[in-house]
Amino acid sequence: MVVGILPARTEYTITSKEMFGSCCYAVIMTSHPAIPSLVLIPDESQVDYVALYAIATAYAHSGLLISGHGQETDRPELSFPAVVCSSFAIELFLKFFLMLEKAEGEAPSSKHEKFEHDLGQLWKKIRPEHQSLIAGMFRNGTGVPLLNDTDRRIELFVEALTCVGKEPFIKWRYAHELVGPTIMSHAAINEVLDAVGYAANYLMRQKSGACRP
Repeated sequence: MVVGILPARTEYTITSKEMFGSCCYAVIMTSHPAIPSLVLIPDESQVDYVALYAIATAYAHSGLLISGHGQETDRPELSFPAVVCSSFAIELFLKFFLMLEKAEGEAPSSKHEKFEHDLGQLWKKIRPEHQSLIAGMFRNGTGVPLLNDTDRRIELFVEALTCVGKEPFIKWRYAHELVGPTIMSHAAINEVLDAVGYAANYLMRQKSGACRP
């Protein structure tokens, strides 16, 4: 396997053997994590979108923290867990919108309802107004949605979503099974992640009264 980092206009590659030479489980791992355990108490609500938002945000932050540490320590193999975290965060944020919509609906919903991993299919299930909100946050770091020319913005977002793949979380957690050269673009994944993350944050702030539509 060849691992390639493509920042800006430079390219860096490393073979599996070279990567193995920089790794030593006994040196970098510990049996004493900073937070050794948690007690999880499910909310009484059948659709706890607040918890899902928090978990999705945690995965999004984790992806960037791991990536930053990989750059600081010259450990390109850390890109794998970083991309897996970011890819999973996209999936969780899309599911956040679906869970929020169920919570706002009148029909009862099962807490154990399973959603699929296909990002495109999850996107299609989201309400049009929330799709517009997400698209309005795409390539927009202001935290305030751009709601003009909505059709075009949705088109651009869907193109980006399609480019990261149907199930990037599954694809990249099994990167060792790839059979040919592949570009793993954390930048492309995070561009999509920013859109869904900013949109989810905007809705949560609205619900807390921190901002207005």
